[in-house]
Parts: sequence; C-alpha cells; structure tokens
Amino acid sequence: MRIMRFSLGVRFDTLKEDVTPSDIDTVLKELTSLFCMKEVEKLHIFGGVCKLNDSDGSGIYTVVFMNGGLKKMRHVYSKINLDARLHSMLDAREPFLQNNVIRNFENMEFFGAVGADGVCAQGDGRSLRFPARADKRKLFSKENTVILAPNAFKGTIPAQTAARHLRRVFRESLPNVTCVPIPVADGGDGSLNALENAVIGQRHGMEVTDPYGKRIRAEYYVVDGSKAFIESALASGLALCDRDSLNPLQASSIGVGELMLRAAHEGIREIYVCLGGSATNDCGIGMASALGVRFLDSDGNEVHTAENMSCIASIDASQMDAQIRASRIIAMCDVKNPLTGEYGATYTFGSQKGASPEILEVLERGMLNMEKLLNAYAGKDVCTDGAGAAGGMGAMLIALLNAEMKSGAEAILEIAEFDNKIKEASLVITGEGGLDKTSLSGKAVGAVIEHAKRAGVPVAVIAGHRGDGADVVERMVKYHEYSQSESDALKFFDMAARRLVKKTMDMFE
Repeated sequence: MRIMRFSLGVRFDTLKEDVTPSDIDTVLKELTSLFCMKEVEKLHIFGGVCKLNDSDGSGIYTVVFMNGGLKKMRHVYSKINLDARLHSMLDAREPFLQNNVIRNFENMEFFGAVGADGVCAQGDGRSLRFPARADKRKLFSKENTVILAPNAFKGTIPAQTAARHLRRVFRESLPNVTCVPIPVADGGDGSLNALENAVIGQRHGMEVTDPYGKRIRAEYYVVDGSKAFIESALASGLALCDRDSLNPLQASSIGVGELMLRAAHEGIREIYVCLGGSATNDCGIGMASALGVRFLDSDGNEVHTAENMSCIASIDASQMDAQIRASRIIAMCDVKNPLTGEYGATYTFGSQKGASPEILEVLERGMLNMEKLLNAYAGKDVCTDGAGAAGGMGAMLIALLNAEMKSGAEAILEIAEFDNKIKEASLVITGEGGLDKTSLSGKAVGAVIEHAKRAGVPVAVIAGHRGDGADVVERMVKYHEYSQSESDALKFFDMAARRLVKKTMDMFE
C-alpha cells in the first residue's frame, strides 16, 4: 500500500483479541455518521488490521484517509478528535498516525474514493455511504472523560488488563464517555508494563541469570534512547522461582546487574531500577558483582552469596564498569523499610522468600555487617528509608552508585504526566488487589488518590477485597466497589466494574 501526502491513519481499539466483521461495521458506521459527503469528497479510504510494533495486539483496526489537501485532512482529524463517541473507541496510546509514519501497511482493504454523492464503492468490495448531513454528535470534553489508573491485582489481574476491562464496561454502558487508560505501578511487579502504557519506548531483551543460576530471558524498557527502566522482579523476582525450593541464603540478584550493564553499554546514561517483588536477600551483592565489584573476606576470598555476607571484610570497587560509573541511577521502590532491624529487609520480607527463623538470624547478621561496610564505603549513612527494598539492593545502589531514591508510584505518575492528564478528566478510577491501611503508604493507589485530590478530581476505587483500614481509603473517595473473589478473578472483576460504572452514571447523564 502506497501512502500519499497528507494521509491520516486512525486506530480503533476493539478491546478484543481479534477484530471481527461486526467490529469493522461498528467503526465504519460511526465514521460515516460523523461526516457529511462534502467533507470527505474525493478522499481515498482504506481499512485493515496492521500492527505498528510488537506491543500491538491484533484487536486494533486502522482506517486511513488519503488524497486530501492539508486543510481537508486537518478538518478530518479535528472532527474525529473532538467526537465523544469516536474518541471513546480510539487506541489510547497511538490513536492517530501521520503520513510519514503509516507506510508499508499490508493487507489493507481499499474501500474506494468518495464520490460527490457520498458513496465510496470503487474498491475491493465493501461500500460506504456518507450522508448529505452528518448526525448531531456529542463532543469530547472534560465532563465525559475518565482516567483509568489501576494497579495490578497481585497474583490475579495485571494493571493493563484491569484498565482494559474497565474501558470495555464503560463502552458498553456509557459509549459517549472517553476512557484514558494509565495503568500504574509502584516499583514492584508490573512496573515495566505500566511504563510501557504510559510512555512510548522500546523493549530490549537479553539472557540473564535468575536468582538460582538458571539462564532466562529478561527485558528492560528504553525511552527516548536515553532512559532505561529495569524491573528487578523480571530478573531476580519471586515469581520466577519454585516456591517449594526457595533458599534466600543462595538466591542472587546478579540478573539485575546484568541488565544494568547491558543498558549502560548501549550508551544509556539514565537507568531507573524498579525495586520490588525480589526473591533475594543478598543486599544487592549479586547485582554489584555483575558490575565488576568484589566482596572479600579477611583472607581475600571473594564472597558471592547472602549466606556468607557476615564474613565480608572489604569492598573492592576498583574494577567497577566505567560505563556504569558514568550513569545516573534512580532507584524506584514501594516501601520505606530500612536495611536492618525489626522493620528491615530481612525481618519484613525474608519469610516470604523462604527464610526460616534460623535463616533469618543468619541473614540479619550479614545485613548488619553490610550496613557498616556500605556506610564506611560511602562515607555517609546509606541505610535510610527504602534501603531495604529488594532484599537490601536499595542500600547497595545508594552506596556504590550514589543512586537517587524515589517513590516508585510517584516516579511512574510523573513519567506518565498524570497531573496534566487528570486536569482534562471528571473522574479517576484506581484499584488494587486488596484495599487496606497500607494502600496510603507509598502504594500506587494512595499516590493516585493524593494527586487527584490536589487536582480537585473525584476518585473511585475498585479492589479485590476489603482489608483492615480500608474504611480510611473509602472516606477519601466518591465510589468504591469490591470483586471479593480470588477464583475466576476476571469474571468477578467485570461484575464489580459494572456495579461501579452504574454508580457513576449520574455524573455523565
């Protein structure tokens, strides 16, 4: 297919795995009712399922308008962009494509050129008819725009899936409401997916070493060719491990370091490390070892595991990779735990990583030793809030690389330009697996509520279950709903979403 000058591609998300004939009919019906025949006369129209990149699903249908002058094409763009019903159907990430982007599309159906009578029927078989007068349409506006900003429902529903299902329910019940999906995360599992939905970039993949020495494929996300986002859970995460054979004495964070090293050697000088969901409690010595740092006992032997952290007598960073040294490192986390003590990395998270009471004692002795060594190396107290994230990796990043510590939720909202986007909305919907007293302590849901409150935008919350302290959150939001099921999670989520959307109807009528 040859794309001509001033062409405009419009991408419609069917919210399905595949585009069906009825989906195409719906899209074309809405388009032909939007324009009158004079507005589109002589335009050539194509349509088809064409992926832009690997992250595209096969549920996006693209319509291309060609052969118009600049003024006419701007008019077509403006009418589609301002129409409430069509706006609700557009692909949220890349709804429009200009002529210098849409090229080499395969399998595009040619509908034909629009005649003076509004008929477009000279193409591959399908005929379109534009009326003499267009329908009266409701305009896209703040009053009918909703921001969908759920976190992952841990262990059951990814954030993107939750946003997609919420959008589908709105489309069924309130088709003139535009939903803007901004799935969120807080530095733990799912952070990369949330970032991918928030800002356009490219995934890079490589083989790394998982917590127990197995070679696996892991990815990181590159934005603007200058920023790399690494999710520690994808290289050293608990989800990668067999729960019946967890052993935090041996689990290593080396895979995270391997990803950091690759990103730095690709010329990236700003590396964000999302800390959360890790299977390790090694204070990041595996990660640092991958960067060229050596941890030595009193006899000069190198130590590689958490089991022997208490034997480490010195840190040798003389051979640390030069590219890493030149990089700016930002650590993103969802916890404020220090490195050691009752609320430190070991005693707070060690048990879920497989540590028995006896192993916890061994790990804590090692952490106390590392605390002294890292403070001495950095010449300051590095074991501050968040140092215990990802089994102590936060402290290691601060000490060795002078990493900046950021709330993962705040960082992702900032990257997604959340504050700018909620200015154009009348409601924000967020959610997570369990709503409880921790939801307001560094978690994504709490951050969304706080930002919406500052902007004066009401919030609705959907959650899997109601925990201790949920009443505090409920008093801060306009609507709340719970799916209350761990089995068949999506079915019960959809039911809860319909109940929630029904509650909001008075806002949009």
